[in-house]
Amino acid sequence: MLHTGQCHCGKIKTSFETQKTPEALGVRTCQCAFCRRQGAVNISDGQGRTTIEGSASDLHRYRFGLKTADFLICRHCGTYVAAVIGEGDQIRSTINVVGLRMSAFLSVAEAPMDYEEETADQRIARRFEKWTPTIFKDTDLNASFFGPH
Repeated sequence: MLHTGQCHCGKIKTSFETQKTPEALGVRTCQCAFCRRQGAVNISDGQGRTTIEGSASDLHRYRFGLKTADFLICRHCGTYVAAVIGEGDQIRSTINVVGLRMSAFLSVAEAPMDYEEETADQRIARRFEKWTPTIFKDTDLNASFFGPH
């Protein structure tokens, strides 16, 4: 199954491929302050694939808390698009189906998740296992975009 979405202004587009139905995959609502303020509802599939299309100049990277992931926000409309971890061909992500208006997931019952008790190492390991392998379509969104900042 292929699901597509985009930020409010359309500068950042995503596609999410999975073999699972939206109901079988489920959606998660992280209980951290950032995700609650954004109204984020996220999906990921460790066996799926996400493509994020857009220019690095259209994205703002935001890190907080344990600083183990980059939260990607559209510079033009302010939509929280995805959280990503890794670099090069080892990037994984979870995407915000509400911000991207991925309609197939909007009626799925939300599962609240609380990750506050995880250590940084536990959080990184969970993300590499459960988040979706991700590629960026534009050439300026590459490993250097995800380097230290």
